[in-house]
Formats: sequence, structure tokens, C-alpha cells
Amino acid sequence: MTEPFFLFMTKPPTNNPYMVNIILAGYDKEMCPSLYFVDYIASLHKLEKAAFGYGSYFALSMMYRHYRSDMTVEEAVDLVDKVIMEIRLRLVVAPPNFVIKIVDKDGVREYAWCESIKDASVVASGGLFKLVTSF
Repeated sequence: MTEPFFLFMTKPPTNNPYMVNIILAGYDKEMCPSLYFVDYIASLHKLEKAAFGYGSYFALSMMYRHYRSDMTVEEAVDLVDKVIMEIRLRLVVAPPNFVIKIVDKDGVREYAWCESIKDASVVASGGLFKLVTSF
């Protein structure tokens, strides 16, 4: 016996469906750089800055305060470094490694790889903090 069509449409394709959030960056000659956020229910948002997950609360608050649309690559990377240090400082389960990639008219390139650190002095939010992590 076959299932009714409406039941087939409401069932997930597997018993373990995935919920995925995506930040998608690209460059178009007409639109210039673009950044999109696609959430787990497939809504699409064009944004200037984006983050998701537990660390996004810290990342977005710093980006709202310090982000400018006319930033140079060096200023943007400096802001990303500050965001990473803030996440490592405040988030108990912070990811140990980060990759910084740049998307522009020249394509996609890896800018930096931030590995986990045991003990480092960092400048963040205008002050000097002693960052101690145990990964």
C-alpha cells in the first residue's frame, strides 16, 4: 500500500535530518561583493556582516560597533582578530581553530589560519587582556 502524497511530502528524506545555517559570500561584477545568510528554514538574507552560533552574540556585538562599509582589508582582518579573541575569551566552548578567507574580485583566498593558543597576550576592545585557554 502506498502512502498518501501529503504524508510523503511532510516526511524528512532520512530519519536524521540536518539543520544547517550557511553564510555565503561572493563577488559579481555588477553587484560587487555580496554576503548572504541562509538559515535552517531556508530564508535568505542579504547582509553586510553575519555570524551564527553561540559565538555570534559576541561577534555581532563587536561587528555592530566597529564595522564600516569602507574598511580596508587590513582593518577588516584586525576586526576579525578582535572578534576571534573575544570569542576565545568569553565562550567556554570556543572552537580551537579559525580560518580567515577573503572573497573579492580576484577570487577566494585563505588569508590566515588562527590555531588554538595556550597562553597569549592580546589587545582587544581597547585594553590588554591575558588570554588563557585549555584546549
